Amino acid sequence: MATAAKQAPSKDKAPKAKAKVKVAIDIAAIRRAVAQAFAKLKPRRRKAAGPVVDGERTLSTEIDTGVERNLVTRRIRTAALAAKATAKSRNGRRIAAVVAILLPVLLAGGTAAWLVDGAEETERELEAAVPRIVVPVLAPDSGGVIQAEPAKAAPASVNSPYDPVPMVPAPAAGLIEDSPRGPLPRIASDGRTPWQTYARPFFHDDKRPRIALVVGPLGISSNATLRAIEGLPGAVTLAFSSTAGQLGTWVDQARRLGHEVMLDLPAEPADFPRNDPGPGALLVSLDGDRNQQRLLGSLGRVSGYVGVLSLSGTRFTGAPDSVRPMLAEVNRRGLMFLDARAGARSIAAREATRIGLPRAIADTLVDEVPSRSAIEARLRLLEEAARLDGAAVGIAQPYPVTLDQLGEWIKTLEGKGIVLAPITALVNKQADR
Repeated sequence: MATAAKQAPSKDKAPKAKAKVKVAIDIAAIRRAVAQAFAKLKPRRRKAAGPVVDGERTLSTEIDTGVERNLVTRRIRTAALAAKATAKSRNGRRIAAVVAILLPVLLAGGTAAWLVDGAEETERELEAAVPRIVVPVLAPDSGGVIQAEPAKAAPASVNSPYDPVPMVPAPAAGLIEDSPRGPLPRIASDGRTPWQTYARPFFHDDKRPRIALVVGPLGISSNATLRAIEGLPGAVTLAFSSTAGQLGTWVDQARRLGHEVMLDLPAEPADFPRNDPGPGALLVSLDGDRNQQRLLGSLGRVSGYVGVLSLSGTRFTGAPDSVRPMLAEVNRRGLMFLDARAGARSIAAREATRIGLPRAIADTLVDEVPSRSAIEARLRLLEEAARLDGAAVGIAQPYPVTLDQLGEWIKTLEGKGIVLAPITALVNKQADR
């Protein structure tokens, strides 16, 4: 009985014990739910497991589902390999961006260079193929004088003897002095000179030996003059007799085709009076004033020439007292002088150097003997002189055999490394003799 009595109270308390257990279970569930909610807000913890193999490593991630904890294991790239891959990808993107920027620029630059080069060559071909006539237009306030445009820089291709080149129209403003004898050349107030203004453009950086050919006297025979003007390339300088008829027409036609022009002055030859140069000639027997008047009469006949020479006046140009006043007047008017005493010890050339007159010196008379073989021999001597001294001048007469021979010979110069130049390109390039 005693035992039974003691056990009875324990039976009565059993329900209460069960209720407490139920409450405890509910609280744990709530705690797990709250913990799970916070776990979702926090970054999951990753535990590294396993050594580095082939640039990878193993990561284990613990996932708490609220009921149980699971361990998920996966293999990922190591940080070093990932960084290397990222850098490689970044460099690839940079290279692609640079190529995308530079490729259009290079293509555009190459296309532009090709177009410019091709356009220049095409333009030269068209200009050479299409006949052109330059018609000067006078400005209202020009006073009848053509306004000269500033000379443009000449490219290297202008040194081809056959290339058409622009020539400043004559007479140019500021370079003319009105006189009873006609429009005399003079130095402009801004320092421009006729010999430079009316020169054929030439690229002076050309280092090849230079040869200038001067053909004259022209204007006496119409057939010979026309053949020289139209048959010889523009780099050949043409010398017109100051006594020629239609002198202005001949000079204008020659300059339109790119020829530099010189004026051939009549002067006393060595065999005077048997060989008479005609009225208006410069003579040793005349005083300085009378020779000056005759000189001005020749200079005033035409405009557009770069300088003077005397193909006949071997005695006059060899007489110091006679030639000095003439050279001084030529210098004062901004012209150049060509001493035509080929092969002679020249008084005129030395005097020109002394007074600062721009000058050139003839090396040989190409057709002193007008035969094919003799002309070929003289042209070879001219080439040798050009290679030796860097510059040489040949004078030729307008004989048919001479013009034929010159036309063939000029075509060979480029292959020989020699440039055919206008006479102004040889100013002061030769030593006195």
